Parts: sequence; structure tokens; C-alpha cells
Amino acid sequence: MSHTNVSPRHLIGLIAGALCIAFAPIFAVLSRQGEGQVGMWDSAFWRVFLGAIALGILFGAQRKRIVPRREEFRGGYHWLWLPGVAFAADFWAWHWSFEHTSVANSTLLANTSILWVTLFAWWVWKEKLSRLFLIGAALAFVGMGMLMLSSTTREPPTDGDPIFGDFLALLTAFFYGSYQLLIKYFRREHSGPLLLFWASLVAAMVLFPLAWFHSDPFWPGSTEVWGSLIGLGVLSHACGQGLIAYGLGGVPASLAAVTLLVQPVATAFLGILILGQPLVSIQMIGAAIVVTGLFLAIRGKSTPR
Repeated sequence: MSHTNVSPRHLIGLIAGALCIAFAPIFAVLSRQGEGQVGMWDSAFWRVFLGAIALGILFGAQRKRIVPRREEFRGGYHWLWLPGVAFAADFWAWHWSFEHTSVANSTLLANTSILWVTLFAWWVWKEKLSRLFLIGAALAFVGMGMLMLSSTTREPPTDGDPIFGDFLALLTAFFYGSYQLLIKYFRREHSGPLLLFWASLVAAMVLFPLAWFHSDPFWPGSTEVWGSLIGLGVLSHACGQGLIAYGLGGVPASLAAVTLLVQPVATAFLGILILGQPLVSIQMIGAAIVVTGLFLAIRGKSTPR
């Protein structure tokens, strides 16, 4: 695979975006700890709400249009709200998983969405699956099994059910894969930044009643929690997604997908350093197998007919 047309600036932007998103689980867990904490679903709302505000300010400073033109509704309104619903379901499941399993397991399992997207494309769009993809997928599934097995042998980070948390992370992968497919489809007629802004805003509208009526506190009660939520919404969501969108403009898709695997690896290390969530042996082996499997699956991902 040749990557002679790689722009160094775009590659750096892609890596920086992945590292920004790697902090998202850390900020989410920190917002749930200490004085003035909020609930996990509340942090999911604040993530997309503050992210949408940051994106709106950025577009305003760049004088980019946010409100769609009338002609952009000729094909229907689905592009305006459907990705946002999938986005909301993604964060609903992912943030809930942090209450039950480690951020390492949650992030690694959630990043298997590439497998579900490709299998969907094979089943529905009749794309061919290469042998390398099948080998990578098989390795990734073995690694996923080891990660879930590790949840029965290690000390859980919370009082929750680690196996349930792992299943929530897999559910996250399904919803995120759905979001990716919708964005890929609607990108034919609408810009990526515009779709991201409206997906974030719609996701905030969907998550708001869930966060508001839940028993956990909705409003942050300390500057530390506000700092975690601003980091979650601005640094991880707006800056992370924005830098990745920028990076994709000068990096081939195959290299970009492999490069983004730095995110779950970085989250696992940040979980050890900041949250004190050490990895047990079977978890480390499973994580290595998942990342290797995803790497091979991405390299072997075929081109549509």
C-alpha cells in the first residue's frame, strides 16, 4: 500500500485529533468523581452540547454557513436529524459503560465498529471481503473475547457489572458504525462539518430529557467538574473531531483508519496514569490482539463494487 501522497501536516492533525478523543473517557469519568459530580448521561449531554457550541463559534469565526439552504431539503430532512439520533445512542451506551467497565475495555470494544460497518456492507451492499480482512476480524473477535474474560478476573473499577459494561461498549460500536454509515451516505450531498454540527446539536436534544430526568445531578457543582466537561466537549469532541476531519483531507483513508488506532491505545495508558485502572495480563494480551486484528482488517478492507 503506497502512501506517497500523505501530507505531514494532515497526518499530524489526524494524530492530534485521535489523542484529543483519547481523553474523552478520562474526562467523562472525572466528571463523575468528587464534589459537584454529574451523572454519566449528563456528561454525555454536556459533551455534545458544549461541542455544538464550540463548533458553532468556530464556524461563525470562519463565516461558514450553519443554517441549511432551502435547496438542501429537496431530498428530505433525514440528513439533518438521523445521524444525530445515532450519535446520541452512541454516547448514551458508551458513557453508561464507563460506570461498569474499565475505560480500556470500553474504548477498545467500541472501536470495533469498523468490523460491523464492513460486515454490513458485505451483507447489504454485496461488497467483497478479502482474506486479510477475515483474518483480522477473526483475531479481533478472539481479542474481544479475552477482554470480556478479563472482566471476570480483574478488580472492577466501579461497583457496576463489568460484563454488562463490555456489552454496552459493543452496543456503542454498533451505534457508532450506524453513525459512520449515515455520515458516509449523506456526505454525497452535504459537507462533513455541517453534518457534524447538526449531529451534535440533535444528539444534545435527544440526550437532554434523559439527563434532566435521571436521578443523578445535572448541573456541575464545582470548577473541577466544569473543567472536565469543557475538556470533554471542546477538546475531545469539537477539537478532536475537527482535527480528524482536517487530517482526512490529506491522508489516504486506509492509512487514516490505521492511524486512528492510536486512540484506544492512548486511552488505555491514560486510564492507568490518571484513573488508576491497571491492566491485567489477559487484558493486555486481548488488547494487543484486538488492535492487531483491527489493523489487519483495515488493511484488508475492500473497495465497493
